[in-house]
Amino acid sequence: MSTPFLDHILTNINSLLGALFLLSAFVLMVARQVQGFLRGFVRQSLLLALSALVLGWLQQSPELVIVALITLAAKTLIIPNLLVRTLQPQIRSRREVDFVVNTPVSLLVAIGISVLSYFFVVPLLAGASPSVSVNLPVGLDVLLIGVYTLAIRREAVPQVLAIMAIDNGAFYAGIAITSSSAIVELAAGLEGVIVVLVVAILTRTLAENVGTTQVGAMATLKEGDKP
Repeated sequence: MSTPFLDHILTNINSLLGALFLLSAFVLMVARQVQGFLRGFVRQSLLLALSALVLGWLQQSPELVIVALITLAAKTLIIPNLLVRTLQPQIRSRREVDFVVNTPVSLLVAIGISVLSYFFVVPLLAGASPSVSVNLPVGLDVLLIGVYTLAIRREAVPQVLAIMAIDNGAFYAGIAITSSSAIVELAAGLEGVIVVLVVAILTRTLAENVGTTQVGAMATLKEGDKP
């Protein structure tokens, strides 16, 4: 049974999860290894699932609890295991991943994105509940930082994980302002699993035949060229 004291504790826990969720976006942005990027995505998805569980209790919404469990299964277990089983070890354990923009500049850009998105969202938070005041700005921050992360990555696998991080940001904001249907999220989760599996197979094939997974390098290939 929900009580004011318990609701206060859960609200504070959700605020802490929000801070960690935002931090996870910065960690993903600066990760230099595919393996590290994958671990960061799993941690971010776990924080998303925990926030959905907390809000499910606060809002007395069984749907949010179901959605949290689906997210936990799809994004922290199924997708990472598919990637690990499908990708070659040398791709997963590669030491360095190339960036279009260096890390210090990227951190400054991400901080600027966070500040601008916060001032954009502030007018929308007047009279909002504590959960909306946390999840909406944090979710928007993570979404925009995910877009930037996608833009500066050159490897196929980090790019697809960045796309899924964008989805995490959008979902993190959405669970606070709407009662999402568990069926819709289940369909989206299954679609994400299929997309990741296809991209992983494509990446392995490209690595075997071309010798690289850098998007820029692939763009220079012409029909009939030999790797």
